[in-house]
Amino acid sequence: MFNDPPHEQARILIVDDMASNIHVIREAVRDLGEVRFATSGQAALEMALRAVPDLILLDIEMPGMDGYAVCQAIKATPQLSDVPVIFVTSHDQDVHELHALNIGGVDFLHKPLNVPVARARIQTQLALQSKTRQLAAAQRDLADVLQRLPAFVAYWNADLCNEFANDEAGHWFGIDADAMRGMSARAVLGEANFAALEPLLLDALGGDSPSFDLSLTRRDGCVLHGQVALVHRPQPGGRPGCLMLITDVTERKRAEQALRDEKERIRITLNSIGDAVIATDPAGCVTFLNPIAEEMTGWLAKEAIGEPIERIMPLQASDSGRTVGNPVRLVLAERRTVGMTLDRALLRRDGRVLEVEDSAAPILDHAGQLTGAIIVFHDVREARALAVKMMHLAHHDALTNLPNRTLLQDRTQQALQQAENSGERLGLFILDLDYFKVINDSVGHSIGDHLLQEVARRLQRAVRSGDTISRQGGDEFIILMPDPASIEQLGAFANRLLKAVSEPYQLAEGRFDLSVSIGVSLYPDDSKDQEELYRHADAAMYQAKEDGRNRYRFFSAEIEEALLTRQALERHIRMGAEQGGFQAYYQPKVDVTGAAVVGVEALMRWRDDNGDIISPGHFIPLAEETGLIVPLGRFILRQACLDGKRWYDAGRPLRIAVNVSAVQIADGGFSDTVRSVLAETGIAPELLELEITEGVLAANVAQTMEVLTGLRGLGVSIAVDDFGTGYSNLAYLKQFPIDVLKIDQSFVRDMIGDKSNTAIISAIISMANGLGLRLVAEGVETAEQERELLKMGCSVMQGFLYGRPMPVAEMEGWLRNDVQHLAGGSL
Repeated sequence: MFNDPPHEQARILIVDDMASNIHVIREAVRDLGEVRFATSGQAALEMALRAVPDLILLDIEMPGMDGYAVCQAIKATPQLSDVPVIFVTSHDQDVHELHALNIGGVDFLHKPLNVPVARARIQTQLALQSKTRQLAAAQRDLADVLQRLPAFVAYWNADLCNEFANDEAGHWFGIDADAMRGMSARAVLGEANFAALEPLLLDALGGDSPSFDLSLTRRDGCVLHGQVALVHRPQPGGRPGCLMLITDVTERKRAEQALRDEKERIRITLNSIGDAVIATDPAGCVTFLNPIAEEMTGWLAKEAIGEPIERIMPLQASDSGRTVGNPVRLVLAERRTVGMTLDRALLRRDGRVLEVEDSAAPILDHAGQLTGAIIVFHDVREARALAVKMMHLAHHDALTNLPNRTLLQDRTQQALQQAENSGERLGLFILDLDYFKVINDSVGHSIGDHLLQEVARRLQRAVRSGDTISRQGGDEFIILMPDPASIEQLGAFANRLLKAVSEPYQLAEGRFDLSVSIGVSLYPDDSKDQEELYRHADAAMYQAKEDGRNRYRFFSAEIEEALLTRQALERHIRMGAEQGGFQAYYQPKVDVTGAAVVGVEALMRWRDDNGDIISPGHFIPLAEETGLIVPLGRFILRQACLDGKRWYDAGRPLRIAVNVSAVQIADGGFSDTVRSVLAETGIAPELLELEITEGVLAANVAQTMEVLTGLRGLGVSIAVDDFGTGYSNLAYLKQFPIDVLKIDQSFVRDMIGDKSNTAIISAIISMANGLGLRLVAEGVETAEQERELLKMGCSVMQGFLYGRPMPVAEMEGWLRNDVQHLAGGSL
């Protein structure tokens, strides 16, 4: 059980005052171990304490402290008391040998030494010393094991009195091992415990070795569940005795009891819940049914145990009645939970069919091994019927039983998706009864409800099978017509609706006459989504009421045209401005004093699907309204900077002017856009001029100031376009970082012969000169206008007199011949 300690060389200490004697003895034991020597008793004691020897060879006759005194001192020293001492002397009297043995010596060697005999005796003592130490170590190891063993070990003699116990701390019975020794088993175990153990202890004394479980009560009243083993072990001399081993299994017992309690709790729970539960083994054979499962299947548990799940719980499809597999089989095959199925029916043992919902899961043990499956199911006949009813109520109008707003929205969305996929149209009619509130208030809500129900019936007779009629509340109805054959069919259908509603109503309370106003919208002709369909049809319905009621109206052609333009604009912008037909045109700005082109204004043009060029006036307002001006503005800014950089590199440094809308200023990221375009194109900031209108300055002063300050920080110029037409305010000119004023063409156009316009232009020029601002006159078309402007102090002009807006290629040709152009125009 225990390993021997590693072999170490024995230490032998020779004690003699004669060097010759030491030499003889040393030669006799040279190969028996490490040999040391001392020539006096005191030196021998000191040396032995420094390194405890395995054997001492001690001379008796020494001066000062003789051998007997040295031996007595060694035996009195705890560290040395176990060291064997062999006396070596020339005395041969028995009295000396007896005295040496009495004081602790183990042997006696006579001088002169008989070397073989001496060696044999010394070897014997060394071997005995080694075995003694091994035995002591084994005893210590055994004692340590017994003390640390998580069990109670005791030995009882024939009188059932304790002779040994390992419970040094008194943990088991409140009595430590020393105090327990000699006590009776009755006193140690306690009266109740002893009464249970006494017969078994007597059996063990008689030769049996029983093992059993027993509940023991400790002195503190706690109950200990122990596993007891008694082993017959006679004492030396043959008297009976027995060993007792008690292992504490309290936690195991508690766990077992908790498991039993849990199993009982689960059993009661499964038998009490409202769902049916069936468990199977790994082969799919039934191992458990709760009472609800018995009731639903028609099988008693005692009859069903061991039967295949399919026999106890046969399932079929609710709609077709075909047999379907039990989810338990899928669970066992794939070791996974199978979610609830909604279209299952259970065929009871008596042949009746129950609508059920079920779910199943695998049962795995602690090692993850499949031990079976469990399926839970319940009867859903009433729940399904109630759900169908609730679903109908949730999606239908309580008064007319027509689809309500929620169901109509769902069907409209589906119809829009279908129309988008197939390329079909979709018509939406909104009907509002004329003056119905007057009728309702005058004759009462009850009659009004009857009238609404009759209107609903007439509408149902008028529509096709695939159309949807919905009551939105009050006296408003909506009809959704998928895939109308033509616009004419929509109009004919609207006329049928007008006629159907206007037929007299005969109720018990008398005759009633109604009329209706109808608005019609059409996807995708005038609406792109559900919201627009409703909104446009509603607008058309109100137009019908304004036009005299009892009529229908389509969504207006003008609005339809604007919507189509918007759709095309959005589509082209989504394609990308370059691929969407957007182009940069340029109109030159001329310094007439030097007959030189000093700049150009970048203007946007759009080529539509038909190839026609659309002027900015037709699409820029729409782009601003929809926010599409932001990506368009970035396109024209980037393109203008690219062209300006190319002209600069070719030796034509022109200032490039780009218009900026209020939407771009309000976007929040315009300064970053300009910074990014400047960095991308490499154009010098001083060559870029951004034109804004006076309306932008006045719209949001704080935000505009922040944006313009940021732009000025980039090094670009700011120009006020169309100056003098709107919010002319000297405070703006002083407050904002403005570099250029552009005189609006409306003043220039009528300046010849109109003194007011001439005076306004003169005032603008004087104000600009006073503020140190540059000037540009727009709309110059005649040489006479040019001369007058030049006289008043404005030398930079722009207009048809010098050149119309033109594509970049044409502009570059114009620039190559600009002197001729200018000479031919006015100079």
